[in-house]
Amino acid sequence: MTSSSAPLLPPPKSDNTDSSTPDFLSTHFLAPRPRRQFSLFLFGATCVGLSVFATRRALVRRYVATVPHFYQQSNAPPREAISLRKEAAEALKIATINVLSFALMMTGGTLWAFDISGMAELRERVRSMKKQREVKGGTNMEQDQALEREFEDFLGPSLRKGQRKGDTQETGNST
Repeated sequence: MTSSSAPLLPPPKSDNTDSSTPDFLSTHFLAPRPRRQFSLFLFGATCVGLSVFATRRALVRRYVATVPHFYQQSNAPPREAISLRKEAAEALKIATINVLSFALMMTGGTLWAFDISGMAELRERVRSMKKQREVKGGTNMEQDQALEREFEDFLGPSLRKGQRKGDTQETGNST
């Protein structure tokens, strides 16, 4: 590398620059906002890793309990009695931990991908999307009613046929 290579950081801003240009450090991955957004994803990924470790540990413990000892007959049942309630409770616990940690990771990743850093910002974006939708299409009541009528026309004959079968079955059972 030569000494005439370009610097890694951009030159400092001068007073006459346009304020609409983004600052390099404010959009950088290690800036406070993206780091805070990404931390939820990393926390979820850590929880997924820990839940996988706990699941694997429980499965290995269960397998080791079923393997006979060296001087034990292979056709003899395990020495410890298997409690189905404990097994079911442990399976539910492990499944819950796995699902919650994966959901946490996916939520964090989604918020990071959509550049949302808090509940207030999420509410603001949803409200602005609702306002944009209302401005573009009005109330959409006519569209909704037309769609409902079309759906009823499409499924109407089969629904009426099902209602007639139910009526005949009810009258046939009561006689």
